[in-house]
Amino acid sequence: MINIFGQAYELWKDGKRMEFMDPLMDDTNLGCKLLRCMQVALLCVQEKWEDRPTMLEVYSMLKNEIEDVSAPKMPAFSTKTDMDEENHHKSWEEICFS
Repeated sequence: MINIFGQAYELWKDGKRMEFMDPLMDDTNLGCKLLRCMQVALLCVQEKWEDRPTMLEVYSMLKNEIEDVSAPKMPAFSTKTDMDEENHHKSWEEICFS
């Protein structure tokens, strides 16, 4: 089962980024800003911490102070894993601190 991160990444990767956006927000100027937000959001959920931007970098990317933003890789939580089945009934605290 694919979640919102996986869906966003698949659309990003396939060049169908605008399909992720609400059609009511289809504005030429706003569309570019939303795509930048989507790209930055996908960078924030990368599997390896080294691939994730710092908060200062996120701020700079959203303010367009950094023009060359890297392409996101597959997000860490994009697909269901064996661990998901095993931990289906556990709380977040039980999973993270056990």
